[in-house]
Amino acid sequence: MKRSYIGVSGVTSPEMQGELELIASDLELRGHNRLLALGIKAVHKTQYLDIENRYGREWYPVGEQAFKGALRPETPHTDTIAVAQTYLDVDYVDDAAYRDAFLRRIVSRGEPWLQAIQFDMLPWHTNPDIWSYLEDVKLTGVEVFLQAHKPAMELLGPAQLVRSLKEHAELVDYVLFDSSHGTGTRLNTTALEPFIAEAYSRLDPHATGIAIAGGLNGAIVREDLPTLASKYPDLSWDAEGQLHPQNSGGKRPLDLAITREYLAASAELLSR
Repeated sequence: MKRSYIGVSGVTSPEMQGELELIASDLELRGHNRLLALGIKAVHKTQYLDIENRYGREWYPVGEQAFKGALRPETPHTDTIAVAQTYLDVDYVDDAAYRDAFLRRIVSRGEPWLQAIQFDMLPWHTNPDIWSYLEDVKLTGVEVFLQAHKPAMELLGPAQLVRSLKEHAELVDYVLFDSSHGTGTRLNTTALEPFIAEAYSRLDPHATGIAIAGGLNGAIVREDLPTLASKYPDLSWDAEGQLHPQNSGGKRPLDLAITREYLAASAELLSR
């Protein structure tokens, strides 16, 4: 089976990585055969234009050196997977030259630690050229995490969406069902389950892992995920926005106390 993961997005330093790996070790996530997926943000402004965005440097590394140094340069921990979380600008994403330049930049800058690239809001549901682009991505040697976002889910529905993913399954290591995409909207398990069920029935679990995201924190893991996790024990999940509350200085770094609570709730759920 494709190894499942628990994701934490918005990591910006090796020190933060070390803290998270210690927490995961304390909670014995490895005993549940789970990877700790660490997401490092790589969006148009911060890694293509190299300027700060509205969320700040504490959440989104700005420029080459910050991105290159976001995680340890040595081989990652065997139970960690390092993921560049990319968002290509909507005004340029259909331009093949732009996509290629962005890919080269992320692969070059992340070279010390990069194992996977997650593509958020990529218009694979409307632009067939995106699948050729993902072929180029796979040639770099990284794994691909592909977000099945709200526009794709609304346009295609469960059967057609999963059919499209199945046709290109060799290009997708993990599919991430996420109808929130950073809005903080609470996870809607009722809306997501038909897509999850279709994916589990149609995709090869040895080739493509299935994950969910959107508005997750410790409390929501405890309240909303038990039914899904009992039906789909290999389901992965990821959290971001809820782990980055604004602090007294007006910044939004990863809050380690809130993140520990989220990971603890995940470990408790997996122990049931």
